Amino acid sequence: MPRIPAPGEAATAGASRSRRTRGGLRALAIAAALAIAVPGSFALPADSPSVLAPATAQAAPSEDDVAKGGVFADSQTRRVAPGLDLTTFSRLESAGWNEGSVLTADLTEQTLSMDVVDNGKVASRSPLGELMTSGERGDQAVAAINSAFFDINFSDAPVYSSVSNGESVVGSDSHRPAFTIVGGKAVVQALTTSGKATLGDGSAIDLATLNDPSLPEGKVGVYNSRWGSYTLDRPIGGPDKVSAHAAYALVQDGKVVKASGIVEKGVGEQEIPEGAQLLLGREEGADKVAALKVGDKVDVAIGPDQDVDMGVQGSDQILTNGEVMAMNDDSLVKTSHPRTAIGVSKDGSKVYAIVLDGRSANSHGMTLPELGQLFKDLGAYNAVNLDGGGSSAMIARAAGDDGPAVWNTPSDGDVRSVSDALVFYSSAPKDEISDAQLSVVLENENAVFPGLHRTLEGEGLGKNLAPLAVDGEYTAEGAATVEKIDQGTAIVEGVEPGEATITYETGVHMDSVTMRVLGDLLAIRPSARTLSLPDPDSTRNVTLTGIDSDGHRARIETQDVKVEASKGFTVTDDGLGTWTIAGTGDAEAGTVTFSVGEVETTIPVSYGTKEEQVFDFTDLGAFKDGNARAAGSLEPAKGENGEDPAVRMQFDFTRETATRGYYLIANEPVTLEGNAISFSADVKGDSNGVWPRLEVIDAKGTKTNINGDNITFDGWSKVVFNVPEGLAQPLTVNAVRLMETRPGAKYKGDVTIANLTATTTTVVEAEAGKAIHDPALLTVGSVADRPQRVAVMSDAQFVARDPKSPSVEGARRTLREIKAAKPDLLVINGDFVDEATPEDFDLAKTILEEEWDPSIPYMYVPGNHEIMGGKIENFEKAFGATQLDRNLGRTKLLTLNTAGGSLRSGGIDQIEKLEEALAEVEQSDALTGIVVFFHHPPSDPLPSKSSQLADQREARELERVLGEFRDRSGKSAAVVNGHVGVFHGSAVEGVTYLVNGNSGKNPAGTPETGGFTGWTMLGINPGAGKVGSNPTTADRVAWLAAETKPWVDDLTLTLPKVLAEGESADFSAVFTQDGRTVPVAWPVTAQYSGRGVLVDDGSEAAEVADDSAVIRVNPLTGEVTAIRPGEAELVVTVNGRSHSQCITVEGASAPAKPAPEEEPSDSGVAPAEPAPSEADPAGGAEDSDEAAGTDEDPAAGAEGPDEVAGTDEDGAAEGPAGQAEPPAKEDPGMASADSGTASRPARATAPAASGHAPLPRTGVELGGAIASLMFLGLGSVLLARSRKASMK
Repeated sequence: MPRIPAPGEAATAGASRSRRTRGGLRALAIAAALAIAVPGSFALPADSPSVLAPATAQAAPSEDDVAKGGVFADSQTRRVAPGLDLTTFSRLESAGWNEGSVLTADLTEQTLSMDVVDNGKVASRSPLGELMTSGERGDQAVAAINSAFFDINFSDAPVYSSVSNGESVVGSDSHRPAFTIVGGKAVVQALTTSGKATLGDGSAIDLATLNDPSLPEGKVGVYNSRWGSYTLDRPIGGPDKVSAHAAYALVQDGKVVKASGIVEKGVGEQEIPEGAQLLLGREEGADKVAALKVGDKVDVAIGPDQDVDMGVQGSDQILTNGEVMAMNDDSLVKTSHPRTAIGVSKDGSKVYAIVLDGRSANSHGMTLPELGQLFKDLGAYNAVNLDGGGSSAMIARAAGDDGPAVWNTPSDGDVRSVSDALVFYSSAPKDEISDAQLSVVLENENAVFPGLHRTLEGEGLGKNLAPLAVDGEYTAEGAATVEKIDQGTAIVEGVEPGEATITYETGVHMDSVTMRVLGDLLAIRPSARTLSLPDPDSTRNVTLTGIDSDGHRARIETQDVKVEASKGFTVTDDGLGTWTIAGTGDAEAGTVTFSVGEVETTIPVSYGTKEEQVFDFTDLGAFKDGNARAAGSLEPAKGENGEDPAVRMQFDFTRETATRGYYLIANEPVTLEGNAISFSADVKGDSNGVWPRLEVIDAKGTKTNINGDNITFDGWSKVVFNVPEGLAQPLTVNAVRLMETRPGAKYKGDVTIANLTATTTTVVEAEAGKAIHDPALLTVGSVADRPQRVAVMSDAQFVARDPKSPSVEGARRTLREIKAAKPDLLVINGDFVDEATPEDFDLAKTILEEEWDPSIPYMYVPGNHEIMGGKIENFEKAFGATQLDRNLGRTKLLTLNTAGGSLRSGGIDQIEKLEEALAEVEQSDALTGIVVFFHHPPSDPLPSKSSQLADQREARELERVLGEFRDRSGKSAAVVNGHVGVFHGSAVEGVTYLVNGNSGKNPAGTPETGGFTGWTMLGINPGAGKVGSNPTTADRVAWLAAETKPWVDDLTLTLPKVLAEGESADFSAVFTQDGRTVPVAWPVTAQYSGRGVLVDDGSEAAEVADDSAVIRVNPLTGEVTAIRPGEAELVVTVNGRSHSQCITVEGASAPAKPAPEEEPSDSGVAPAEPAPSEADPAGGAEDSDEAAGTDEDPAAGAEGPDEVAGTDEDGAAEGPAGQAEPPAKEDPGMASADSGTASRPARATAPAASGHAPLPRTGVELGGAIASLMFLGLGSVLLARSRKASMK
């Protein structure tokens, strides 16, 4: 764990927290933040971080306590010392994410104590870590938080009262609330200061403050040696308004030893000896002090009016007697900020210290009322706000750690030096063992694959929970073994899927860890798909995550990996789980291959970069313009230097509210020579916030968009377009696109573009990773006989002004096909309409009235186009609620609204309903599973990652919550989405994730990546929904499988006409739709049958001998084998359309004959995608973007209907409202084409348990060697079950 950073170093808090404890559905409440106002005569500048002083922390309460007020809550509690626990937490609130840390102190623990600590000088500050460990008791310090507000811009002195070890350090005339400890009890009370300077004649001078950086006008204050050397002009109004009527007198041993009389230009720095007091007066107070003469007797007495052992004043009492009281309307009270605050229980025995992060996408902070509510939820009775903002910080040494670490993420990036700290001490002996602790060295990695290894570390704990090196023994029970022990660490090997308990014992003390052994390793996913090393000093770190056939993931340790690097590159590792890659300069490009058994992944690596010009703007005739729902013009211009050629783009976005675009289209698209890592352009902006994008085509023919930041600036600036990892290179650049997705943003724009260049690296030749094809999306089989069938369509995107358009006809065709299939339910999973006008929804109702069977219910889920040109109220008026919940027999169906690009955009109340629905299914005796429908998928299966939930943290938390539900309940779950424009299936943590492709408009991807038009039929067997505690992939598919239903205009099967007995050959099938040719391969679902045919689909039925079979066909490998002489007829069926071909098998004695020519349109393998027949999406037509499936989608990240978020064909999963940065870690579904997997699953040692056979991984071609993998061909076994009336 990271240690305390040195001054000036970046804080390591965020990285060190690792606080996720996959902890159930109950949400973690994030504290309400304190906004800090510092009113009164001493006013800090409005922009002072200390004024913004806030911070919020959370104690060690139950998960229910911290779950109130948020969703997707996650928490982890650690011991720190006897009586002191640390809880880190996060949750999603209406305003965004919040993260915090809470120290819970039990003051009845005699070895635990607290105090306020500074560096010995009031007018100075020090790093929080130094304050924590300073002083005589520094070696007993176990935790600290920042404490008092301080004069951040000048003296650094605390501005409110504090008492340390019973001695007053700073005394303010403020009556603000304070956290105090009195006789071992914590109390929130006023901490006031008063005093007198008694003169020799018995008269007295009232004293108002002690070491206060802001002396009230007309008053007298006291300063002692703890003040330090800072000028005393500050307390009398300096530096700007130094009092012109001031005086001071230095009192030592009861006598005045120095007197200034009245001074008019400040008192400056004054040396105050130890034990002396300096009386400082201003205005009327100055007259009293000026009357003192050297030699006068003066007895100075000042201190807190309350008898306290320690105390620190805050800005506001945010919880009073268990209630959140009304506060003022100051913006710093009502605005969210990072916060630090402290609360006490009703009896004073418990202390809650909260530090809440803020001012970032990871944590927005809290207002003071919200923070008060958090303390109430945690069980506090009174609470007070301390300094926050950039000052908020928490440092603690968790049990067993060698030293303290920062547990929050400071908003300034670094841990700020502060004036004082609240420090927690433990006097418990550190050298006497009291416990044992066992932990996984890769924190939170409590899973391992069979045959692979995990490193654990056992240690003793002293009575203060500090680590002790002791001898111990390790044992394992269950699905893993302890392989070896080396210097206190143990290497554990997974044996078979299941659970194992690893135990560490030292003497009478012991601790244990539960390890989960996953299914066989199916694929390796590196943390980076490509690496670019600009210079010899550059290095890149890589970690590896393994995946099994159910989407369970775990980090892979270096001990299990073989690494090969090509010439010019070096790879070193840390001996645990991280590899560092560097370039030597001997090669411009190469690869690094990581192998685990037979599973491997290869990362292309490049060294050095160069700049390539993309477009030459010298000749405007080389370009044309295009638009969608807009008008505009192009004209030649000059760049910022007045010489570089440029293009001026003027456009009118006032005509529509739906997505608008104006395009600069190259007559001859430019293909780059190298691999692009980014593009940049000099742009003269107009501050309207238009969204710039580059339309490119990758090397696989997929058209996508690369996003730049919104043009919110005036004048010239550079705009950068970062290329997503995974796009097939080299790229071809088609157009510059200026987009507007905000319905309310209407304006006429004027943007000039110059010097469009690409930063490229040398092209690296690397074998493309093979895709993982999830078996829940059937390649072979049907769901026709499943007890429950749910049809899914999405993304038709028609407009009322063109009721005869191909999109309308496509929607009608899809509805007719679905109606003929007679499902139990239809789900329209978003983007049925295009512009969300009342007329669009009227047309939608008309289409449904004319094409749909009213006896079959349907659920309509809003997508981003349901708010594209109008508000969500248009949808609600036409179709009702945006979130629906119904039970289909023993299966719960839930729909959620992601029209704004995220789940939160539809209101966190719908996420609460999700959590409630999961709890209902878990507790129900009848319900066996849940299927959740919403438009945007958590992860985009295409490399651009542009069509997924805008908030990828939200996506990961959804996956976590659903995975925990499945593990905890033993019941099933699935998620069904649309939006991407391709069909896809994957699994994450045992939950199936399906993406329905387009059901009306043209697809977004190539046919091989699921880019075809059609719909999906889900088949559910509720009787198989209870999967138990250690389910297999077969269990998952037995509950729910999906059959894709492409539109089929024509279907062709290619098969050799003659084979000799025992011979094998390839066969294939393709179909056409709307001019595109699609291979019959995953994710296309097909059925194979025929006369004299044995279909080998990997199912149990295929193992049964068939004496009549003439040929054996394996649709997963595309191989046909001649079994015995005779004739056979093979039939392939896709969505009800069939084609057959006959084949003759000749006896072994027959003369060999050359194989006949195959039919002209087939080659025995999946054909390449033909050139797109649709119009150029960047052309001039108003709906051309929709036709190409490349644009016209709202930008993600919008908070409501007025700012649409998340894009489909448009790309970016965040929009003009602000491009979301790429997720720090990517957790997509399993079947992306760039997943980087080997052809067979790895198994280092022990055989897999029954039922956990490896899954097939097929490439995009039909011929991957997949036949032995078990679940892709479940159709003939799992789908043969008859529908039962009781399961409807």
